[in-house]
Amino acid sequence: MNRDLPPRPVTSRPLTGRFARGIAATVAALSLVTAFGVPAGADELDDRKSQLQQEMAAQSDAVEDANADLSAAVGRHNEAKANLAAAEAKLAKAEAAERDAQALDELRAAELEAAEIALRKAEADVAAALAALESVNRRINEEVLVTTQQSDGLLNLALLFTDVTTSNLNQRAQLAQTLFDSSAKQLDELEMRRLALEDAQAAADAARDTANAAREAAAEQLRARKAAADEAAALRTEVARLVEEAAAAQQAAQGELAAEEARQAALQQEAASVEARIQARIAAAKKAAAEKAAREKAAREKAARDAAAKAAADKAAAAKAAATTSRSTSTVSRPAVAAPTSRFLMPVGARITSRYGMRLHPVLGYWKLHDGTDFGASCGTPIRAAEDGVVSERYYNSGYGNRLMIDHGLLDGDYVTTGYNHASRYTVRVGQRVSRGQVIGYVGNTGYSTGCHLHLMVWEDGSVVNPLAKWFG
Repeated sequence: MNRDLPPRPVTSRPLTGRFARGIAATVAALSLVTAFGVPAGADELDDRKSQLQQEMAAQSDAVEDANADLSAAVGRHNEAKANLAAAEAKLAKAEAAERDAQALDELRAAELEAAEIALRKAEADVAAALAALESVNRRINEEVLVTTQQSDGLLNLALLFTDVTTSNLNQRAQLAQTLFDSSAKQLDELEMRRLALEDAQAAADAARDTANAAREAAAEQLRARKAAADEAAALRTEVARLVEEAAAAQQAAQGELAAEEARQAALQQEAASVEARIQARIAAAKKAAAEKAAREKAAREKAARDAAAKAAADKAAAAKAAATTSRSTSTVSRPAVAAPTSRFLMPVGARITSRYGMRLHPVLGYWKLHDGTDFGASCGTPIRAAEDGVVSERYYNSGYGNRLMIDHGLLDGDYVTTGYNHASRYTVRVGQRVSRGQVIGYVGNTGYSTGCHLHLMVWEDGSVVNPLAKWFG
């Protein structure tokens, strides 16, 4: 689990402060280890667990370096933006189609209007041709009637029995010829008018077909325009909904991002607090060591004075034995230092799932330190002390879950502390002396954890270091 921020996070969104590169670690020499212990009165783990239980319930499913809520919120935001972009593209096409449909609708309406005008003109031409034909028919009927009346059988018979002169006969013949010629002309006109009527009717039929086709095209285009308008309206509604959804997703993502940054800031504060506490223990141990050294020095000086006085008395008493030489010796004690060691006992027998080092936060976008080594042990696996020491701290933290730290004293010239995180529970208490290999707790999944595992940490002289670099094989 990533914990600390690097000195210069590469992100445009600064967090409050910066993590120290490591939290701190130190211990006194084994002879002074009791001076490191924090009073073991109230058990911080039990006192704080109930207080933080509700807070951790929502974070138990956190993913590596970013909890599930943040990842899901960012995913929803990205999905909402993609959906909105796709909907806006579809809306742009729909609006273009709507404009094209509107233009085509106007064109079809203009074509329909022109076809209607042409139809009305054609129908008027038919009516005019029909009226002209009827007019010719009436004239012909009248002339036929006159001709018939003037050349019927009785009239012809009367010509035989009446006194008709040659002049009258010629006159009558000329009239008959004139009537005949007139009838022939009118018959020709009648035929012309009939043909004109047929042409006008054919033109009217064509205009009517054109008008009907224009009406159907206009109606179809009107339906298409309405469908395009309805689709564009629906897409506008969808875009408006997606805009709201994207805004809500963005707000949620920003909220989760702020929460993640707050969690990182809390880890920073935790790191600084641990460092301060360990440094305080180092200072107390050094002070105790200095006081003890001063007491031992004073005791040695007093012993030297007493020895000198005794030697003087012995010398005076043994004046007669001048050849006898008195010698006195004194022993100087030094602070006990633990025997050097280069390897600690592995706290669990499980494979390493994540090593110490810098990592890129998947959401916040900056590099941060993974400040320990993760062992993929199953929940309930016993955790064993890496080396002899004294339990210096045991408590619950929202990031590291259940924590326990053991001060091992001065080893190979360094004050060394080991830390065990995410345990389900511990079996030792603050101030208790533990032995190498002793069971101190059990693997768990508490805090910001992706599953059951042990997060092992090591501090040298107050700075967090890679556990596998020196102390663990």
